[in-house]
This record gives sequence, C-alpha cells and structure tokens, in this order.
Amino acid sequence: MEKFSNINETLGMSSQFVKGVGPSRQILLERLGIHNVEDLLMHYPRGYYDRSNMTKICDIEVNSEITFKGVILVASLRKLRGGKTILRAAVGDETGRINLVFFNQPFLKQRFRQGDKVIVSGMVNLYRGEKQITAPECEFYSDDFEKEFIHTGRIVPVYPLTAGISQRMMRKIIKAALEKCKGGIEENMPVSLINSMNFPGREKAFWDIHYPPAFNYLDEAVRRLKFEEVFFIHLLLKKRRKKIREMNLRPKISPPYNFLKKFLHSLPFELTDAQKKVLYEIREDLESGKGLGRLLQGDVGSGKTIVGLASMIMAVDNGYQAAMMVPTEILARQHFEKTKAYLRDLPINVQFLIGAVKKTAKEKIYSDLELGNIDIIIGTQALIQEGISYKQLGLAVIDEQHRFGVKQRASLGKKNELPHFLVMTATPIPRSLAQIVYGDLKLSIIDKMPFGRREVKTKIVKENDRNKCYSFAREYFKKGMQAFLVSPLVEDSDKSDLKAAVSEFEKLQRDVFPDFPLGLLHGRMSYEEKSKAVEMFAKGEISALVTTTVIEVGLDIPNASLLIINNPERYGLAQLHQLRGRIGRGGNGGVCYLIPGEDISVSSLKRLNFFANTNDGFEVAEKDLQLRGPGEIWGLRQSGYPVFRLLNPISDNAIVTRSWEESDKLLEADPALREQENRVVANYFRLYYKPKMEIAEIG
Repeated sequence: MEKFSNINETLGMSSQFVKGVGPSRQILLERLGIHNVEDLLMHYPRGYYDRSNMTKICDIEVNSEITFKGVILVASLRKLRGGKTILRAAVGDETGRINLVFFNQPFLKQRFRQGDKVIVSGMVNLYRGEKQITAPECEFYSDDFEKEFIHTGRIVPVYPLTAGISQRMMRKIIKAALEKCKGGIEENMPVSLINSMNFPGREKAFWDIHYPPAFNYLDEAVRRLKFEEVFFIHLLLKKRRKKIREMNLRPKISPPYNFLKKFLHSLPFELTDAQKKVLYEIREDLESGKGLGRLLQGDVGSGKTIVGLASMIMAVDNGYQAAMMVPTEILARQHFEKTKAYLRDLPINVQFLIGAVKKTAKEKIYSDLELGNIDIIIGTQALIQEGISYKQLGLAVIDEQHRFGVKQRASLGKKNELPHFLVMTATPIPRSLAQIVYGDLKLSIIDKMPFGRREVKTKIVKENDRNKCYSFAREYFKKGMQAFLVSPLVEDSDKSDLKAAVSEFEKLQRDVFPDFPLGLLHGRMSYEEKSKAVEMFAKGEISALVTTTVIEVGLDIPNASLLIINNPERYGLAQLHQLRGRIGRGGNGGVCYLIPGEDISVSSLKRLNFFANTNDGFEVAEKDLQLRGPGEIWGLRQSGYPVFRLLNPISDNAIVTRSWEESDKLLEADPALREQENRVVANYFRLYYKPKMEIAEIG
C-alpha cells in the first residue's frame, strides 16, 4: 500500500502500529482485509447492542437483555472437578442484588473487588429460584474520572471477526485507531457538497458509526459513508469514459447505410417502436464522433439480437469489421446460422469461431480477420484469445455481459484503437445498479415485446402429480409441438436426490415417452454432440430435449411450447426466467411446469409462487436482486467490481442517484479537479481510493 504524503498520513499507516495490534495480531487482521489504519476505521460494525438504557435491579426480568449499574458486594471462586472453575460475583444497587456467573475464567477474580463500581450488560436467567447473568459484559468505573464506556452502558458495536480476535479486542483496537487519528482525518469531498447534503464531517462520521451517542447520529454517519463509497466509484467510471474518448480513436461511422437498408427491408417483420428507438440511439452515438459505449437491456425475446446485428451492419457499411461475443458455443452457433440466413442476399462475409474449431480452420480465420476478409465474426471467448488480430474492428457486440469480466471486454480492442461497444443483456437491472456496474456506458432499454409474442403460463406442480404433466406433454407431441425437460444435475449423485439429465433421459425414453423420440443435451457433451442434438431438435426430428441449464442463454426453437423444470428451487429467479424464455417464441405461447422437491422450504415455495405470477423480466430481476444480492447475479466479485461495505445498490437507490448527479456536476465544473476546494477529492482519489479499486482500466 502506498504511504500517504501531505494528506491523512496516519490513515495510510500499517494497522500493526495501532495500540493493541502488533505484528502477530496484524496477521489475523489481514484475514479481514485490514492492512492500514483506514481499513480499521472502515471495518464497520455488522450490528449494534443497545446498552444505553439503564435498569434498576428490582426491575430486572428473567429472559431479558438488560444493562445496569451496581457495586461489587462479594466475589468467590470455586474449583470444580477436572480443573474447571466457577466465579460468582454478587452486584447490588439501592434496589436489590443479582449474581454474575463466569465459568473457567479464574483470572477475573482479581477484577471483581468488593466496593468497585461496575456497569453490566447481559441476558438474565433463573438458577435455583434466583436471578443471575452468565458471562455478562462488564466495565468498571469510579466517580473521580469520567469514563467513556466501550462494551456496555452505550450503543455497542458488533463486528465481523476472525479466529483469534474477540469482540472486546476488536472494539478496543478500533477505538485506539480512532484516538490515534483524532483531529487528523481530513475531508475527501468538497465542503460545499458536504454542506448541501447535510453530512457530518468525515472524522465525526467514523466516530459515530463505531460509537454513536444515539441512533440518529448513527443514521447520519451511515448516510455519509454510503454516499462516499459510491461517489468515488462514479468519479472513476466517468473519468474512465473521458479517458477512453480522449486517448482512443473510435472508427468513424456515418451514412449512407446501404446494407442496413436492404437488411431491414428483407426482414419478415417490422421492428417494434422500442427497437427503432434504441437503434436510433446507437446510430446517434456511432455518428457523434464520441464513440458508442452503450448497455442494451431487454427482456427475454424482446429482439435485442436483431438490433445488435443491425448495429454491426452499420459498421460493415463503413468498411469496418464487427464481432459478436457470446458466453456459450451453442448460442454462438445459433447466432451464426441466423445471421447467415438474414444476410444471405448481401455480400457480407460472416464467420464463426469457438474453441472447438479445428486448428487448420482456426488459422484460416485468424488470417482472414487480419487481412480484413471477414466482415462479421461471431464466437465465444475464442474471439479474444492470444494470437487473434483484427484488421480494423469497428464494433464489438457483447451478449450477456455479466458472464464476462471487464478486462475481457477491453481485450477486443487495442490499447489506442478501441472499437465501439454495444453490451446486451436479458437480465435487466435497475438504473441505480447500472450506474455502478456500467457507469462508463449509456443505457438503452427495449421495453416492448414483438407483436404476436404470447405469454407463457407458469404452474407449480407437486411431485405426485408429475404424470399429469407427462400426459399433457404427450398431447403436445401429438400436435407436433416440442418441449424442454430440465434437470439440475448431469448425472446421478450419491450426495443428492436431485433429478439428473442422463438418467431422466433414459427413464423417460424407456418408460414414459416410448412412442416419441427424445434427445439429450448437457454441458459435458462435446461440441459436436451438442450441435447434433440442437440441430435435430430444431428440425423437429425429436419431440423433447432432456437437458440442463445449458439451454439457459439464447437457444431459439420457435416450435418449443412446453417446459418442465425439475427442482426449480435450485435456481435463481433470473435463471428461471431465462429458461422460461426458451419457449413460446413461435407466437403460440407456452406452458412452464415447475416440479419442486418434496422437501422444499416455505421461503422457496413463496419465491416460486412469485415467479409463476409474473412474466415481466424486470420484475423478476428486481426480486432476484433483493433476494440474492447484485454481487451474486452480476458476478461483480468475479469481474473485479468492489463489494460495498455499507451501500446496497438496490435499497439505496436515492443515494446512488444523488451521487451520480453530484459527480456529474463536479467533473463538469472542474474536470481535472484542480480548484482549491476539489483538491482534497483528487488527492484522496489518487493516493488511496484508486489503488484499492480492482476495476480494470480500459485502454
């Protein structure tokens, strides 16, 4: 960690120099991510005990958590069998007395001296008809000095811990860190911003989050520190966007768009108003000279892929290459086949690249990309492998961005020659989260489904009614319609009673659907085997595909109208919605059956009921975010984004929005942060915050 100069030098000092730490405890603290003094101050409590209200001993009730003041009346230590001990201390006030009990802590006998004053907190229980408190928190005091209590007699912090560090120890260490920094914690935001937001000063906020005099002080401290967390992320993202625009030349895209006009005219359908609006936004960015960097959100089946393809054609119209990177080989193949079909009457060379492509064919693709013979390339992460080089990549379209890290997005370009970027996702996120995850991208939303797209009905079915679902499936098959049958496992496991695709396939083909051909698809199959299964399903040669979640992203079979999901409680809501999006794509609607395990919990059943009652992907994603957290769904940890200590991007929407606005104002008025009032921001950002951020810089 770089040591500070000129600003908050104590904050950058190793935490081992704080009273009560030292080299050995420093090793333990590092398990909690604590390396310096500021890390200690930012090791926020996970909760609080309210021990500020004093109770008279006569008013103490059994099974209640209480705090009271008293005097030590007598203390006795008794040895038990096996070397164990029990210490009893009687404490009294003017209204009565109560016993404190400590097991196997004989050293405490020296602390409990008759006549000493003590403040006690703990849970009251009854032993042989007498009230007592086992292992309470105690702090001793005298009348000749004013003591600020740490463990009791106040609102007491409760910290995340690691082995070897107790609550009492952590409280003392953080209190010592606060004392060490007293009077020396400078501001890191402009005074005018602090005043307009009615924030406490930074030093006061640290004191009040650890040792609040009252809960309203705590609330204000948390509000300030949450804002601070997201404010510097917004600054980083916006400075990154500015840096990209200044340092990297983007390809110039401009009319006429002859290929685009022919493509749109050849489509067997008209784009929705929502698709037209988004395509216009993309075109404006491409032609502006500032570059396209946009996140395109849309529900499953809303038509994002057509918009992405139209955008790539605009790049090709201008003599540039375009690439589309997707997370799975199956999806890459499907996009490739569809793109070829859409562009069959246009002189645009479309190729396909995944890891499974044979060496000779791969080398030919590499050569053609470098020579500029390929106009559009569609593939997986193979598009960013070492050795691949584009002659002039004008636009990169990235589908399901949360499956790729930020560095992978950047890998599609060269250091000073980035392409335009269009990022697409069918897992919608609220604007407040988008401003954190994709703050360097503008946001577009396709909020209308294509005409004729019918809803999928979702029903929860008990295990003992499974055969009714199969009877319904037979009727579908007789009408020439198809189904997906999804299981959470590939093969049976001794450790789980969950359904497995391989054994389900064998059982269903043999015992349930002997008159209808079934196919098998899962992630452990080779690319050739997967492709064959999907091809047969697409041609209608098999009635149902028994599969895992390998079909989750993008598989488009218009004739598939039935989905049966085994053990749906094992999946997140967003994943279930993606699976459900595989059916009803041909305009006939569809039915999704959820068959949970017999031991499903009440909370899981409630979650599935919510899912069954909505087809709105934005509602589903919002609920999933509430239940699982943004880090779990969007892979923030995997892709290098910071995990917030205090801020929740969903519930703290107002703070995120205000930070976005204030960071805009600040950078608009003073882009280089050189004004006197703003230098504290620049210093803190440069010396402390930016080195700790794990977000990969683009360019």
